[in-house]
This record gives sequence, C-alpha cells and structure tokens, in this order.
Amino acid sequence: MVVTFDFDDTLLWKEVLRDEDDDVIDVVPVGKNTDIFPEFERALKGEGNKVYVVTSRSSTPKSVKEVFDYLRAWGVLDHPRFEGVRFTNGDLKVATLMSLGSKLHYDDDTEELAALPPEIIGIQAFPHTSWMRREEG
Repeated sequence: MVVTFDFDDTLLWKEVLRDEDDDVIDVVPVGKNTDIFPEFERALKGEGNKVYVVTSRSSTPKSVKEVFDYLRAWGVLDHPRFEGVRFTNGDLKVATLMSLGSKLHYDDDTEELAALPPEIIGIQAFPHTSWMRREEG
C-alpha cells in the first residue's frame, strides 16, 4: 500500500512565537510531530508499504536541503520502504498523490484533505498547539 505524509506540521512540528500583542513574530521547527510521527514509523514497518513525503513546498535548493536534512537525521532516507519526497511547488497535492497511487494520506491542511478523491483516505494531522491564539483575558 502507498502511504503518503505531508511534511510541515504533519511530520515536522513548527512552533509559532508571538509578541505581547499575540502577533506572530516567527515560526520555528521544534521536532517530530508526536501524534503523527509514530504513524510514519508504523507505515515504514508495514510489509509491502511504499512511503512517500509529499509537500507543497517549492523545490528550492534551501527547501530541498532542509527536508532531506530532517529525514536524514530521523534515519528515514535509507529505509527500504521509503520511496522519496515529492514537492508540489504550492499546488494541491491530489494529482501527485493519485500518480503515486496513494491510498492513505496524512496532512494538517484541511483544503488538501477536502480535495482527496474517495479512493484516498485522508487523516487529519494537527499543528503544534502554539498555532492557537491566546484567549482574551
């Protein structure tokens, strides 16, 4: 079975840093998404699975390096069931997912999940809690 995972906020959690007015001042990586990364590891262990990362990032040298640096650090690149990374350069992922034969896709973006055809099961990933605005108090 082909299983696909988005990268940002699905595999790699990013934290939002805010100022005293609750305005976003930066977004920084904080490591593996503790809810979804175990599913990624489980997919890699599944007999007969083919696992891809499909990201809407642009395939700039900086972006490609960053994604591959994380995957290398996480010990993914040499895994026999890891098939690679696809960059959609800002386009919706559905065409790429269909061309890969994805049957199961994990993503934090509700627009991406809503665009999936019935033959691809979409699983909602949730971004780091820092994305939630603070309560007025």
